[in-house]
Amino acid sequence: MLRRRMLQAGIAIGMLAVSVFGWSSAANASPTSFVAKAVHSGGAGAVAVQATGGLSWYSRSVTVTSLKLYVKAGECGKLSVIGSQGNSVVDAKGWDRCGGTTGGWQTIGNVTLDGSAVSGGITDVTVYVRDVDHEIVGYADCYRVNSSCYTGQY
Repeated sequence: MLRRRMLQAGIAIGMLAVSVFGWSSAANASPTSFVAKAVHSGGAGAVAVQATGGLSWYSRSVTVTSLKLYVKAGECGKLSVIGSQGNSVVDAKGWDRCGGTTGGWQTIGNVTLDGSAVSGGITDVTVYVRDVDHEIVGYADCYRVNSSCYTGQY
């Protein structure tokens, strides 16, 4: 009887440690935020266009939350958010914005990419920002199964 109670207490302590310290399988984790930048001088210069936001993954769809776009003064940029499954685009949205004389952050808001019509839904989200004047493209590729986003520019 004592041995069984000690075992139950040990299991309870283990479960508490998992919940407090987050020691659980990463298989169900999904990336929750991203940053995509188009930077002058091959990445060593000033940021021309940048997008930030969060990702809320659902069974088939994704909501990009608090989407914001930065455009440098005197520059124009394009923002594309694409939800896909493998090589197939499921849903996409896009915006064109200019920085004007002062530049700065512009709020786009929450954007839903709908994958409800596709078996398995959206599994990848790619965010592209493009400096229109200098043809620099920055990106963030976010993969649900890998639990991460990969960034770069070309």
